[in-house]
Amino acid sequence: MDNYLIIADDFTGANDTGVQLSKRGIPVNVHFSGNFRNEASYVLDTESRNLTEEEAYKKVSNMVSSIDFSRFSSVIKKVDSTLRGNLTSEIRAINQVYHADLIIFSPALPVLGRTIQNKILYVNGIRALKTDFANDPLKPVKEDNIYRILQKAFPMEQIGHIQLNQIRSNRILFQPDIRIYSADAVTNKDIETLAAQAMNVGKRILWIGSAGIMDSLLSIKFKSLPSLGLVGSVSEVTREQLHFAEKNGVVLVNVPIYDVYEKESYGKYVETILDALRKGNHAVIMSSASYDKSELDRTRFRLMKSGMTITHISALVQSILGGICRQVLLSQKVSGIFITGGDTAKGLFDIIKADGVRIIEEIATGTPMMRIIGGEFDQIKVITKAGAFGNPDLLLFALKKLGERNKITDDVHP
Repeated sequence: MDNYLIIADDFTGANDTGVQLSKRGIPVNVHFSGNFRNEASYVLDTESRNLTEEEAYKKVSNMVSSIDFSRFSSVIKKVDSTLRGNLTSEIRAINQVYHADLIIFSPALPVLGRTIQNKILYVNGIRALKTDFANDPLKPVKEDNIYRILQKAFPMEQIGHIQLNQIRSNRILFQPDIRIYSADAVTNKDIETLAAQAMNVGKRILWIGSAGIMDSLLSIKFKSLPSLGLVGSVSEVTREQLHFAEKNGVVLVNVPIYDVYEKESYGKYVETILDALRKGNHAVIMSSASYDKSELDRTRFRLMKSGMTITHISALVQSILGGICRQVLLSQKVSGIFITGGDTAKGLFDIIKADGVRIIEEIATGTPMMRIIGGEFDQIKVITKAGAFGNPDLLLFALKKLGERNKITDDVHP
């Protein structure tokens, strides 16, 4: 069994990283000292972010000095995703006890807009040093170059940097004379690819990063089936959610409804979605008007020329998207289905002959998770939301949520 040790510099950071374990069904407690009990995995909250560098070094050194690191298969130094805190002193303190063979630093948290490009941290596209985080009254960001942070922490060692193009082309080279690396990452997929290639080296690694690195490590260890999205809403809110999901590695399959109607075939869209799912990617089936506002007028114009009313067009959209979804589900298992729009959801349920749904929990305000009752896909998990509803990351969050295993959703039906 894999055991995890997470060392965080504040309570909220300890929790948002530790929760990545609980989402996979791994029991974990947050401790305020190094006097652990018998749990397999721990989060240690050092409460050292707002201390001076010297105070933080001493406190972290004392707290980790009694830890038996040999008990843990993975050690993660959780840092703030905007690089606030005493990073250099705390990294040095842990390294002096852990003696990692390889150190990898990538604090990206794409879901909150924190990305690393060419060694620089950006927050929603703006350099961290030019954001309000640089004016934090307690611990302002003083350096947004992660490579330089490592240089300050290890002035006597050579530091390497892993560029984004190396990650995306699977060409990461860990040189024998370099054990410390900073790494770019713009999407969740980048972090996961980085983590997977580093784990293949077979060395004892000290991971330094935000909750993003923890999530990626666990996604590799605890593989789940990808999730499928079904989107018929044309609201601006949904469009923003689609674009956000696409930037974070979700495959969007754009279906021009008029094209399918005129050609009387949607086989190529089914195959495109199946290809994405078989490669382990979350995928979304959507009308072209959901992604591109200009497509709404084009769709209506083309179909109304054929004599259709708005009501007929709406029914056609539901029929085509639901039909594609059904064909995909007949050929490929998924963790669950995320559906935007009540009409779209009901259209699918009618097509697959569902008798109803059993409500499990609310994953966000107005966004329930359920299990389908009866029909062709009895007990499959489904999450629905209204079209003009939710934060930009909700679609991505829901797709990932469907893949989680926990007592509420999996006690009765795996």
